[in-house]
Amino acid sequence: MSESASPLSSRLLAWFWYLLPANPILVRVVYAMSRRSRHLWLRFGYLAVLFAVVMVMLLTRSSAGSASLADLAKGASVTFMVASITQLALMCFLAPVFTAGAITQERDSQTFNILLSTPLSNAQIVIGSLLSRLYFVIVLLLAGLPIFFSTMIYGGVTTDQIVMSFSIAGSTAVLTGSLAIAISMIRVGTRRTIFSFFFAIALYLAAVYAVGTYATQFRIAEAPINPVTGEQLSWLAAFHPFMALDVTLNRVAAPDIAAVAEYGILKQYLAAYPQMMYIAMTLLLSTGLIVLSMLFVRRGAKEGETSIVSRFADVFRRRKSGDRTRKPHQVWSNPIAWREAVTRASAMSRGIGRYGVMAGGFVGFAVLMYLYLKQSSVYTAGVTREWVANLVAIEFAIVLLIAVNTAASSLTKDKETKTLDITLTTPISSRYLIWGKLRGLVSSVIPLILVPIISLLAFAAVDLVRKVPERAIPIETFLEVGASLIVFSAYACMLGLHFSLKQRKTVKAVLLAVAVLLVANAAIYSFWKAIVGNSGALGSALAPATPFTMILGLIDPVPMLEDPTQYLSKLSVIRLNAVIGTAIFVALHSVVVYSWYLSMVRSFDQIIRKQSGQ
Repeated sequence: MSESASPLSSRLLAWFWYLLPANPILVRVVYAMSRRSRHLWLRFGYLAVLFAVVMVMLLTRSSAGSASLADLAKGASVTFMVASITQLALMCFLAPVFTAGAITQERDSQTFNILLSTPLSNAQIVIGSLLSRLYFVIVLLLAGLPIFFSTMIYGGVTTDQIVMSFSIAGSTAVLTGSLAIAISMIRVGTRRTIFSFFFAIALYLAAVYAVGTYATQFRIAEAPINPVTGEQLSWLAAFHPFMALDVTLNRVAAPDIAAVAEYGILKQYLAAYPQMMYIAMTLLLSTGLIVLSMLFVRRGAKEGETSIVSRFADVFRRRKSGDRTRKPHQVWSNPIAWREAVTRASAMSRGIGRYGVMAGGFVGFAVLMYLYLKQSSVYTAGVTREWVANLVAIEFAIVLLIAVNTAASSLTKDKETKTLDITLTTPISSRYLIWGKLRGLVSSVIPLILVPIISLLAFAAVDLVRKVPERAIPIETFLEVGASLIVFSAYACMLGLHFSLKQRKTVKAVLLAVAVLLVANAAIYSFWKAIVGNSGALGSALAPATPFTMILGLIDPVPMLEDPTQYLSKLSVIRLNAVIGTAIFVALHSVVVYSWYLSMVRSFDQIIRKQSGQ
C-alpha cells in the first residue's frame, strides 16, 4: 500500500511543482521582465512614495521636542493610517498596470496560438499568466513591509493591523489579476479593453464608496457611531477595500458579533468582521474567475466546431448554428455615420457594456423613485434633488468617457487597419468623412443620454400628478439637461476626433484625449463652481456654461442660494434664468463645436499627408 502511495504522492508533488513554482510561463516572465528598467523604476517610485509619506508624517508628528510617549504613539498610529491608505491606493493603481498587460500581451505578440500548441495544460496557462503578473505586485508589497514595521517603534500600531492591511492590499491585487486573466481568456482583449478595465475599477471604487458613506439606509444600526466624524459602518464595507481598511485602522468601529446575533450567519460575519469577509470573498471570487478562465483557454481555437452547448442550442433554433441568416441592415444616408453609430466600430456602441450602463442607470433612478415615494419623510424633495443630480453627474461622466474613448480611436483604428487609405481613394470628402464620424459618435451615445432625460421626466411627471407643494424636479428640466448633455457629448466627440486625427496610434490618442478631458473638466468645474455658487438665483443662468455645474445648477440649485429657505419664493426666477441660460450656452457651445469641426476639415488633408510621409 505504501509502495503504491509513494508514486501517487510523487506525481502529485511533480504536478504541483510544475503548476506553481516551476510553471514555465511564470519562470519566463519573471526572468525576462525582472531585468527591465521600467519595472525597476516602478518599484523605486512605489517605495519612494511610501517612504516619503512615512517620514513626513513621523517628522511632523514628532517635531515637538517635549512630546510624550502617548503623543508619539498617537502620531505613529496616524502615520500608519496614512501609509496604509497610500499603499492601498497605489496598489489599486499599480496592480491593474501590471495585470492589464495580460489582456493583450500574448495576443498582440501573436504567441498565444503557439502557447496553445505546447503540452501546457489549461491550468498551467491560466495560473502561470496570473502568477507572472502578481509576482511583481507581491514583491512591491513585501518590499514595503520594513517601512510599515518602522511605525511600530513608538507603539500605537499592532502587528495584526499591519498583517490585515497587507492582506487587504494583496487580496485586492489578486482579484484584479484574476479579472484581467478572465477577460483575456474569455474574449479577445484589445488595447482599448485595458482602458475599459481601468475605468470599471475606478467606477466601482468611487460608486460603492460614495453609496456606503452617504447612504444612511446601508448603515448597520448596531454599529457604534464615531463621536468625532459621525461615521457609522456600512453593510458595503465587506465589498470595498478602502471601507474594509477603515475598520482595520479603527476609523470606523464594527459591532460585536453578539450585537448582530439576530441576523443570519453570513450577515453576522459581514457586520462584525467586514475586513476578513472582504479578504475571503475576494479570494473566493478570484478562484472562481481562475476556474472559469481555464474553461475558455482553448475555446477560441475551436471556433466553428460543434460542441455540447451548440448542439443543445440547435434544438431550440429554427435553423442550425451554421445556417442562420439575418435581415440586411438599413444604412443611413451617410454610411460613415451609420458605421460609427450602429456597427461594432465603437467598443461601447452595442453589447453588454452599453446596455449594462443603461440598465444600471435606470435601476439607480428606479430605486431613488421608490424611496422618494415610499419614504418621503426621509427622502424629501430637497434630498431627492441632490441624489438625482449626483446620479445624473455619474451617468454623464460615463457618457463623456465612452464618447471620448470611442472618438479617439475612430480615425486611428482606420489608420492602423489601412482602411482610411481606401476611404480616401473614393469621392468621399474630408467634410463628409468628419461630419459622418461626428454624427455617428454622437448618435451612439444618445441612448445613454436618454437614461437621465427619461428619469428626470419621470420625476417631474410624478410630482405633477401628485400636486405636491414642493416638486423635486421642474417639468422643463429634462429638456434643458437633455440639450446640454447632447452638446457637451459633441464636445467630447470632437476632442477625441482631434487627437485621433493628430496621432497615429490608438493608445496614445486615447490616453491624451482622456487626460485632457479629465484635467479640463476638473479645472473648469472648480473655477466656474466658485462663480456660480456666489451668484444666487443668477447662478442657474450661468451654470449651463460647463458640464457638471450645469447638472448641479439646473437640477439642484438650492446650494447656490445664500438662504436655502428662499428656494420656493425664488423658484420662478430660478426657472426662468435656467431656461434663458441654457438656450444661450447651448447655442454658444454649438457654434464652438461647429467651428472646431470646420477647423478640422481644413487641416485634415495636410495632417494625413504629413503622417503618410512619416
